Amino acid sequence: MVALGIEFYESAPLTVGVCLIAFVLGLFGGSIIHTVMWRSSHDNDERGLIPSCHQCGHPLTLREALPVVGWLSNKGVCPHCGDQLGADRLCTELLCGGIFASVVLRHGMTVQALEVLGICCLLLAISLSTLWNYRIPNSCILLAIAIRSAYLVYASLTSADGTQLVVSSLVGAVAVGIPLAIAVFLSNAMLARDITGAGTVKLVGVVGFCLGWQQGLCALASAFALEAFIWLISPYKLLDVEVEGGAHRNASDANQAPMPSVREMRSTMEEDISEPMRVIPIAPAIAIACWVMLLIGVAPSAWNAPIF
Repeated sequence: MVALGIEFYESAPLTVGVCLIAFVLGLFGGSIIHTVMWRSSHDNDERGLIPSCHQCGHPLTLREALPVVGWLSNKGVCPHCGDQLGADRLCTELLCGGIFASVVLRHGMTVQALEVLGICCLLLAISLSTLWNYRIPNSCILLAIAIRSAYLVYASLTSADGTQLVVSSLVGAVAVGIPLAIAVFLSNAMLARDITGAGTVKLVGVVGFCLGWQQGLCALASAFALEAFIWLISPYKLLDVEVEGGAHRNASDANQAPMPSVREMRSTMEEDISEPMRVIPIAPAIAIACWVMLLIGVAPSAWNAPIF
């Protein structure tokens, strides 16, 4: 059985202190992740880890770039051009800080905590990329596989259950990823349009690789349930597409006010006909479900013990 527990240290103040340090480190990690993924998603040629204004491109000073503090001190406004900096960086920093604190509280100062933190950071980066331009970077997928593989090698060398954990991860990748790939292929063939991309299939395969087949399927079911709930409460069922003449409209209601584009519009009408529907991306929901399952823990069994 997988027991959901919390890692307490020698005293309550020490536990709180460790979590606060992890939270602060997570704030800086979130700032770096946001900066790197925004520049990558928007084909920005800037380099470095210091964020810059999205409007004027002016790099922020070290004080202005401090996570949370810099954003609040500037009241969310660029001090150089006066444009809104946007709350997405602030939210990313706070979310990453919470992830760091929760992982350290759950897994302690262990190698497994490092593995989980690395995977969670990559899931956050993937979520930002899909929200901005509907792309799941292959580099993030490969890094997640590398981190998990490194941990499996470590577990095989240091634990009696390491071999079973390796088998569980491989079974999870196959059992979770291949059925979804088949379902996507058949759905795309029957509907004559792509309902999702190969990136989502690869992401689900990585989730199965990291969690095993039972927890991987549980995470996938939870993600679809969360995605359905978000879709139901969202005022925009479909995202913008490019129509003939260059005008933008919301695909769910032609009379509705246009929604700001979240991705680069395709340039030809033929491309829009081949893939005209863009629903809310599911990658963030998958990331949330995977984060929860990583906090619960993975059973070191070849077929995974029941999680409840």
